[in-house]
Formats: sequence, C-alpha cells, structure tokens
Amino acid sequence: MIRHIKKELPQTAISILSNGVKFADKEFAMKLAKCRHQDLQIDIPLFSDIAEEHNRIVGAKTFYKTVQGLYNLALFRQRIGLRIVVHKQTYKRLPQFADFIYHNFPFVAQVAFMQMETTGLAEENFENLWIDPYDYNNELREAVLLLADRGMKPYIYNAQLCVLPEDIRCYAQQSISDWKDIYIEECDGCVLKGQCAGFFESNRQAHSSHIKKIEHISSDISC
Repeated sequence: MIRHIKKELPQTAISILSNGVKFADKEFAMKLAKCRHQDLQIDIPLFSDIAEEHNRIVGAKTFYKTVQGLYNLALFRQRIGLRIVVHKQTYKRLPQFADFIYHNFPFVAQVAFMQMETTGLAEENFENLWIDPYDYNNELREAVLLLADRGMKPYIYNAQLCVLPEDIRCYAQQSISDWKDIYIEECDGCVLKGQCAGFFESNRQAHSSHIKKIEHISSDISC
C-alpha cells in the first residue's frame, strides 16, 4: 500500500499509527524502509517507562516488543513519533517517563503528550482514566521542558491553551481533526481561540473545569 501511495500520490505525507509490535520483526521493518517514502512517519504510543505498567494499561505483554520495534525502525532510519496519552494512570510519572525517553529513544523525531479522547475504551473506563488536565500541569510542564532543554522535540496534543502553563503553550498543536473538533461557550471572545486545539466532540461534557477565555496576552506564543 505504501508503494502504491508513493506511486500515485508522491507528494502526499503519510502518518502510520501503530502499536509498534509488528516492527519487532526486523524483516518487516526492513520492508517498510525499502519503500523509501520521502515523507512518512510512524507514530507509536508508549504508556509507561515501566514494562509492567505499560502491559497492564494495554492489556497485553507488548512493552518489550514495542521497544524492539522502535529500535528496528531507528536502525532503518525511519522517522518515528512517540505518543504519550496522559490520564489518571500515567500522569504521575511523566517526568521520569520523559527522562527514560531521552536516554533510550533519543532518535525519535518528536514526542507528543496527548490529552485523552473520551471515546471507545476510554469512555467505558472513564472513572479509572479521567483526570482534569489542569491537575497534571506540573508533571506535564516538567516532562515537556526536560525534553526541550535536552534538544528533543516535545509537542502537546489536544490541549486547551487556557489550561496550560504559559511557558509551555508554545508546544501545543492544533491536533484535532476538523470533523471532530469543537469549541464551547467559554471559548467565545478568547484571543487565542484561533491558535487553540479546542475539544474533541466526545469531550463536550468531559473537559477541564478551568476553561476560561483569555482576553489579553503579554507576548506571542513562541518557544
């Protein structure tokens, strides 16, 4: 399929979301690399720096296969993005997780810290997973700045600018697809609305209690 897309749409960027397990097979990783697509990124979620925690959250013993998949993709010089979904069971160790990533996966192109979308299994396990994003700001800030200060490229996905500490707002991306992106009444009149990710439609009733419009900013959002 990658070869077909490359042939028919050579200028089209491709993002593959994968759990990384299949890439633990070096031959499989090599097949992808042999496609030689000029603008392809493989985005892989990792849920903890502790194998047992990752496996418990995923519901399968995949940690070491995912890690091996990351190394195989790096071996074949593929562009990799790490995705860290932040929720009640993962937020406390974000700084340690960031340090783990720096020491073990310095080759990744980016690290995205993602606010949780409350749909599917996340909706079914809402009480066990949901935490107000405002309540993990300290851990998120420490993790993001740790990676940035060490020359890596951290991003924050799906987050509302008014909830984030000012000094990490510049890492936030407008990451929610248009078809499921909304803004709520509290956003009306906010000077940063045009730069903000907004909310998932599924999070209309499950969002931070600290949402408020920003009427003035002291400087541009830049890192």
